[in-house]
Amino acid sequence: MKKRLLVMYATYGTGHKSIAKYIDDYFTDSNAYEVMEIDILQYATPFLGTFTNKFYNKCMYACPWLWNIIYYMTDNSVAGKVSAKLQSKVVSSKKIKKVILYFNTDVVIATHFTAATYISKLKKQKELDTHLISVVTDYKAHRIWLDSYKSEDALIVNSIEEKRTLTKRGINPHIIHTFGIPVSSKYTQSLYDKNDLLKKFHLTGERPIILFYGGGGNGSTTTLPYLLTLIESKIDADVFFVCGRNQELKKRAEGMAKRHEATNIHVLGYITNGPEYLTISDFVITKPGGLTVTECLCFKKPMVLIRNSGGQEHDNIRFLTKRGYAINAVWYLKFARTLKRLCNNPIHLEKMNENLEELNKEEAMKNLFKLVEDITSEE
Repeated sequence: MKKRLLVMYATYGTGHKSIAKYIDDYFTDSNAYEVMEIDILQYATPFLGTFTNKFYNKCMYACPWLWNIIYYMTDNSVAGKVSAKLQSKVVSSKKIKKVILYFNTDVVIATHFTAATYISKLKKQKELDTHLISVVTDYKAHRIWLDSYKSEDALIVNSIEEKRTLTKRGINPHIIHTFGIPVSSKYTQSLYDKNDLLKKFHLTGERPIILFYGGGGNGSTTTLPYLLTLIESKIDADVFFVCGRNQELKKRAEGMAKRHEATNIHVLGYITNGPEYLTISDFVITKPGGLTVTECLCFKKPMVLIRNSGGQEHDNIRFLTKRGYAINAVWYLKFARTLKRLCNNPIHLEKMNENLEELNKEEAMKNLFKLVEDITSEE
């Protein structure tokens, strides 16, 4: 009989959902688990759920300075606990409780703290008897992630430094695992041959290849000034500018490249072969979102970090730049100088590549699977 796994996330941004999907696919493919995936916001109080989602996205993309203030003001034991409780109230409903209890899961994996807090609440009230694992989807665990740790069997973080920090905050070190963010098995370097892919994309590889995640979440076009700066820098490189599903961004980027006769700029919409572009690229331009950063690290690609959304992304920047995996180039002048330096002087990229060699991000999902197996086999 298959064991049951409930994977829960909240659609505050896209990263939590994508990671939940990766986990769902991996455990389903193992044929050892019956998996249910739930977006907890779908069951939220209609007004509050919609309001908090829109407020979060507005802050992240339009007012990062405001999100930064909120993030750091709540990163303490009192405010974090209050914030977690309020968030739990937003999603509490008879409908979601009924769905969860009916599924009768053996283990819950939460990729957003709201889900972990809600499951913790059900466990404390003796309404649900299950194992709980939280996967922190950024490179530092905000205090709000820690509200449910007494109900958790495991807390997955990204580094030994973060484990030490959480231990000092009173978390039992035995439940903290430094697996990192689990991503799809597609993000494995050994699956791809760079030379074959260069032929596929009709590239010689004689000049640098840059993968630029334009993003454009929720219709945002904030990466366009960086694209313009790149074009005006006249660097000798092939650039793949990925717009995702943002049609407005794609239209404007194509127009910008055409006006400046920038034939080296290849504007892409939504892509399903991201790993192929990561394989051929020499470095990546991106905002420092947890999932995107992790995918780049899986392929050991240096990063140039641009406009961020504050809060957790500031923490991601600190982690990446301290280890020499990325350069923070939020200001346009520094962005232009960084591009020229990386494209014209291979020594700078070589140093970043040396720093990245220490990484082994491909085992995160396998380690998570083994942990779930170990936890559920103890019964």
